[in-house]
Amino acid sequence: MEPLPWYSVVVPAVAAVGFVLVGWLSSSARLRFAAVGMVVMVGYGVLMDQVSARLCPEYFTVFHPPIPGLTDPTLLGIAWGFLGAWWGGYVLGYAAGVAATVGPRPPLPLRELARPLGVLLAAVAGAAAVTGFNVARHADLFGVTLDPSVGAMLPPERHRAALVVACYHFAAYVTAAAGSVVLCVWIGRTRKSRHLRPAEMPPCPNPSPSSSGSNEPR
Repeated sequence: MEPLPWYSVVVPAVAAVGFVLVGWLSSSARLRFAAVGMVVMVGYGVLMDQVSARLCPEYFTVFHPPIPGLTDPTLLGIAWGFLGAWWGGYVLGYAAGVAATVGPRPPLPLRELARPLGVLLAAVAGAAAVTGFNVARHADLFGVTLDPSVGAMLPPERHRAALVVACYHFAAYVTAAAGSVVLCVWIGRTRKSRHLRPAEMPPCPNPSPSSSGSNEPR
């Protein structure tokens, strides 16, 4: 596989820093949502890839375009955690920002996204962990082996680790995509409930003059 040109790493990094600065300095709520979404998802991606790079560094150096000179697991996890998550996080954040501000209903403040984003990250991490555990267990149980043409690319002791890492990465991507849709739906429903709440409250009854004093003569 052809090495990854350095500009393919540097340009996204510069763009991501620019997006974050613009998001925080801009008066646009949607850009702020986008910046937060990108930072959160990159943070998760880097943490997950720290595990992946230690289980099977060849997942990034063989089955991805290798980054010249980059072999340290920590740096691999940082680089690929960023490259794999920055654009998806930005899209997630911007979509959430649109859902939180579009239309005449009261906008949802950015601070109220903290708990839903935490739930989303927990769901992604849970799906990855469950998938990794199940694939590892059943690969051992059924004696799964890689195709010789693929297995020749990495040490035998990491054959099944490569399968585990590939499967839980896929599970994480699918869960993040589905969770992003659920998050936007939750934002829309929350805004709708707050918009309807004042109209649904029954008016307070005004006391009539006849019932205001119980000692009036009848």
